[in-house]
Amino acid sequence: MKKGLLLFLSAVLLLTWSCSDNRSPEMMYDDAGDLYRDGKIHKAVKTYNKLTDTYPDNTLSVKATYKLAEIYAGDFQDYRSCINRYQYLADEYPSDPSAPKARFMAAYTLANIVKNYEEAREEYKKFIRDYPDHPLVESVEFELRNLGKQLDEIDELKGIMQNNSSEK
Repeated sequence: MKKGLLLFLSAVLLLTWSCSDNRSPEMMYDDAGDLYRDGKIHKAVKTYNKLTDTYPDNTLSVKATYKLAEIYAGDFQDYRSCINRYQYLADEYPSDPSAPKARFMAAYTLANIVKNYEEAREEYKKFIRDYPDHPLVESVEFELRNLGKQLDEIDELKGIMQNNSSEK
């Protein structure tokens, strides 16, 4: 009986030890980047997620979250997951330098790819509320004025569109 219990506890200890990840945030971030460059995108996502879960207060978690949003959009065309990552970053790390861009990208993706104009409008309004002096405010205001419009319906672009079509 004691031998069986000892064997069981040894197996549990070995399993626990083998499943733990003692890598530093820097190592995880670098490993994820290497995996991505090697085309192992799903493993890169898993590593970035592990980094954000294990070290949520580390600045590399913010960078990993941004990378995840880019991967979901560019590699998987999973725009809802992309938007969720951008929103999470902007909500949880509002003072991080990447937060304004993440908020903008969430809104931009909602408006121009997903075509959810109401949710995009809310994200753009949050951007203006949270970052009123940011250089992207002018772009946000342009986006708000033109939500749902086709390019040829946007007054500010009509001259450009006409010049391009006459050059062909």
